[in-house]
Amino acid sequence: MWYQQQKNHIPSDAKLPKQQGIPILMYHKVNPDPRTGGLGLRVPPDKFEWQMKYLKRNGYQTVSLTDVMDHFEHGKHLPDKPIVITFDDGYKDNHDYAYPIMKKYGFTGTVFVVTKAIGNTNFFDVEKKLQPKNKMMDWNEIRAIEAGGFVIGAHTVDHPRLADIPPEVARHQIEESKRVLENGLKKPVEVFAYPYGSYNDTVAEITKQAGFRAAVTTELGLAKIDSAPHKLKRIRITGHYSNQKFIEELHKY
Repeated sequence: MWYQQQKNHIPSDAKLPKQQGIPILMYHKVNPDPRTGGLGLRVPPDKFEWQMKYLKRNGYQTVSLTDVMDHFEHGKHLPDKPIVITFDDGYKDNHDYAYPIMKKYGFTGTVFVVTKAIGNTNFFDVEKKLQPKNKMMDWNEIRAIEAGGFVIGAHTVDHPRLADIPPEVARHQIEESKRVLENGLKKPVEVFAYPYGSYNDTVAEITKQAGFRAAVTTELGLAKIDSAPHKLKRIRITGHYSNQKFIEELHKY
């Protein structure tokens, strides 16, 4: 396999054109155990480490979504090659595998947490038979990665499709998840991710009204200065990607 052959070879992208926008990578699980789910949402740690090493060797520096908004809105200086690394749902493996690898390369990330799943399992996927049961981070693990420089964002109370429920129910999901996280972390929670990428203009407006500075979708693309702050695009990374595919996805937009 190309991945096995190229596992230790980190190419350079120095000759590639400078990004006309900021990449926001979207991950879910970083886990070696196939029993925790397929490669659609799970990236094995060795492959994830190769990706982080590639980013480091090619001069990428991690920034937060609030850094991005400060840059777009107020001209805050960012590194030459900024990148945002995000994880949806709040899996325990984000703490156990992704966090130590990223720390090794001096990177930070953002984890969007489903508040009702804290210290629990991914009941929202198990009930719908979408994924096997996975352990989620507990408060100690969430606070540990937050203390290590990660940003904790909200991902609703129990992971509904926000565009498919009444606006007042969506408002509760959005506002309550913010309240729970701010109460647990004792600091503002300013970023949000739409479960399943499900949102519409009403949901985006509710997210803004709730006090979130930015929200990310599952739509593919880069964050640009003319992007709507509550409709930011991302680049999906799956465990199926070869190293070459990872590089292509990083630059295709």
